Amino acid sequence: MSKLTRTLALLAVLAMSATAFTACNGGSESSNDSSSATESSADESSADESSADESSADESSDEESSGEETPSVDLTDDDPTLTIVCWNNNDLGPMMDMYGNENVKWEQSGTDGTSASTEYATFLGSGKDIDLFVAEAGWILNYITDEYALPVSELGLTKDDYKDAYQYTVDVATNENGDLMGCSWQAAAGGWAYNTDIAKEQLGIETPEDMQAAVADWDKFEETAGKLKDATGGDVYMTCSLGGMWQCYSTAIDSAWVEDGVINTATARDFAEMAKKYVDNGYVNPAIAQWDGDWFNYGVDGKCLGYFFSTWCLTQGAQLEGNCGTEGNWNIVVGPQEYFWGGSWLCVAKTINTKATAADFIRYFTVNKDTMKEYALSSGDFVNNKVAMAEIVEEKSNSNPLLGGQDQFAVLTEVADGINMSDSISKYDQSLKDSFLNTLKDEIESKDVDTVIADFVADATSKNTDLSAPEA
Repeated sequence: MSKLTRTLALLAVLAMSATAFTACNGGSESSNDSSSATESSADESSADESSADESSADESSDEESSGEETPSVDLTDDDPTLTIVCWNNNDLGPMMDMYGNENVKWEQSGTDGTSASTEYATFLGSGKDIDLFVAEAGWILNYITDEYALPVSELGLTKDDYKDAYQYTVDVATNENGDLMGCSWQAAAGGWAYNTDIAKEQLGIETPEDMQAAVADWDKFEETAGKLKDATGGDVYMTCSLGGMWQCYSTAIDSAWVEDGVINTATARDFAEMAKKYVDNGYVNPAIAQWDGDWFNYGVDGKCLGYFFSTWCLTQGAQLEGNCGTEGNWNIVVGPQEYFWGGSWLCVAKTINTKATAADFIRYFTVNKDTMKEYALSSGDFVNNKVAMAEIVEEKSNSNPLLGGQDQFAVLTEVADGINMSDSISKYDQSLKDSFLNTLKDEIESKDVDTVIADFVADATSKNTDLSAPEA
């Protein structure tokens, strides 16, 4: 969006504010646009700056009535370039194009989320010009610390700004002191995507409603897996990988990996027992790991009924197209339970020196309902704003050709409302997840569950020497 377009949007908001000093919803939408103006870089016109000052006065009035005051901060740009660190620009590229400021740039650290989880420590301490950095749920707690990050209140943002966000995205990025340390533009709700041709031909299932009934919980999911095996002689797996099943199963469990420095194996053991049954019965191939060649090819080759996919898997050029092709013979349903997979948060680096533009960029993609709605429709990403997503679903303005024209948002809004992550993440999550899935993949076919869990714990404690194994 050009600066002229954004300025005109600001003037429209100010015109409406002239007849009502307090905006609806605590003034969140007016505060979005007013912040964009008051925190703009030096090349904005003086007329825009004057309008912004008037809007700031209205904004402060709204915030006093909202229950949480916006911190008094000095938002200036000592450096004209906003530098955002991430392992790729798959999201940032389209975001920067839409934002329309050539002084926003991407700096790479890591080649994927897993490598970034360790490489960030060196990169963020390198003395480079870093203003914002992107973090994932599995390891965000390692970096929203005093060593690397500042609270978003340093940019004038408060939790009140996120009253329309999905609550788990606020919980994940809140530190032990109660400070909000990151802002997410997406709610990474996930569902179960399935091949409609296989479902019809092998199971007699013709509609998403019928499929949801067939996978409504884990008992139903297993029952349907048995029917599929019988119908295909074991030639088609229920789902492609144990990793996908784990992603769904684990993130909806309110049980942290670590409790008082001791690894909690309860959820891992429960899942391993379920996985053992799936492997022994031929419902899933344990040798398939997410991201390897077979994981991508099984869907295209018709060797599995479905995948557990998150919102970011469902756009053109992403996993749905890569794994499943472009014929549109796939649909998505909620699946056996609500869950999320991944998600990204914009965090404020301690080295930030471009605060005004950083604050504007964060508000533009994580607070402003209208621009977030625009981004959802242009990118296919599920944005972190309940009002924006509800409007899209109600308007029926989204249609995904890869899903035969189905609106994935209509399914994922139901999922996102049910996600609960309070007190169930730790800074060790990425490491422990990798250790568990690698052990599961290598051993679940040949060893018993007790051995799998013991070997997982041994590997995990060797890599995280400050953790202890649970008592026998």
